[in-house]
Amino acid sequence: MIRGLASMDAPQIGHFTDADVVLDFLGSSEHPRLAALGTSCPDHFLRTKVKPMVLDLPADASVEDSIVRLKELHDEYRADYQAYYDAHATEDSPAIRGADPAIVLVPGVGMFSFGRNKQTARVAGEFYINAINVMRGAEALSTYTPISDAEKFNIEYWALEEAKLQRMPKPKSHATRVALVTGAASGIGKAIATRLAADGACVVIADLDLEKAQAAAAELGGPDVAVGVAANVADPEAVTAAMNEAVLAFGGVDLVVNNAGLSLSKSLLETTDKDWDLQHNVMAKGSFLVSQAAARVMIAQEMGGDIVYIASKNSVFAGPNNIAYSATKADQAHQVRLLAVELGEFGIKVNGINPDGVVRGSGIFAGGWGANRAKTYGIEEDELGKFYAQRTILKREVLPEHVANAAAMITGPDMTHTTGLHIPVDAGVAAAFLR
Repeated sequence: MIRGLASMDAPQIGHFTDADVVLDFLGSSEHPRLAALGTSCPDHFLRTKVKPMVLDLPADASVEDSIVRLKELHDEYRADYQAYYDAHATEDSPAIRGADPAIVLVPGVGMFSFGRNKQTARVAGEFYINAINVMRGAEALSTYTPISDAEKFNIEYWALEEAKLQRMPKPKSHATRVALVTGAASGIGKAIATRLAADGACVVIADLDLEKAQAAAAELGGPDVAVGVAANVADPEAVTAAMNEAVLAFGGVDLVVNNAGLSLSKSLLETTDKDWDLQHNVMAKGSFLVSQAAARVMIAQEMGGDIVYIASKNSVFAGPNNIAYSATKADQAHQVRLLAVELGEFGIKVNGINPDGVVRGSGIFAGGWGANRAKTYGIEEDELGKFYAQRTILKREVLPEHVANAAAMITGPDMTHTTGLHIPVDAGVAAAFLR
């Protein structure tokens, strides 16, 4: 919710700290007076804006009361910033750049800082900690006095600063967005996470294997770009914990990809009730739980969002020895339609991707599914990719990167008016054409 308030003028990435220096400051009797004065250093000011927004309720106030008051304070903060701008602007002044806070202080909780990316948000918080130390030192000697509002305005709208902003490169397609991808330590999920990070998103790699998730996050650039979290998508508490970690890492979540899955290639008579439950718990139930947790975050942020289901051509194509897998993929496919209708009023788009069998780079195929499918079709396992390609219209093999391309496209800035869609990424399988 706080990230949503800080992103009214432009989307922001968040950072949180409850360092002792912050909590000590917020626990002092003088913090309301000092915080209202703003900072004393141009560098501090440029990172933290005129002043922080400070929740003025007791530390034991309820979350509900705190949310109501923070929204009121945000309105007051924007009005104060507009008045500050109007008081100092001239005919030659640039237009107001944004009236949302960069620093939000919540006594008993900590400091939330915001910026155009994770590094900027983190550094803004570090600068405000420096400002706290300046205030403490000045008050210990005499009285803390900040730079004047007129000087602040001259710094904020300095011609050279404006010129620097004008020279900044065009933001990437997914800049300021926070993406959580399930099953992202390998295969299709990793390819999607890699593509979204390359397009500017902060990425949360959620996987059953925490070590692999953290290793994949490190490959993408570490905590300013990606974090790895453990997530058993069939466990409601684990899903909630993973979503909470994402929110604490980057301030919120804007884009979720339901990719986690597994495959059992068995005929109807060979499929046990345990097989059925395992397939449906991980993919049908898991996607439902992840989408539900994501929707709670997105609705609170009031910034819209994207939910993507990696379904399968098998959600509409009937193949042999595939009852449990294909049935749960059909379940996922209809969740897309249902949630597109339900979440549209909140600006949340829900779309699906239907890949053909992705053999190379796939954890599912390497885990035994490939051998079973090859046996079903009477071919060698190492020929499976070519076999799938030859039965398509384009005669092309589908790779994880092709699915990632579709995920980036459907969640990008050129597809703002599309929801409830299923995109085939199957090189053309006529039997899987949507009707």
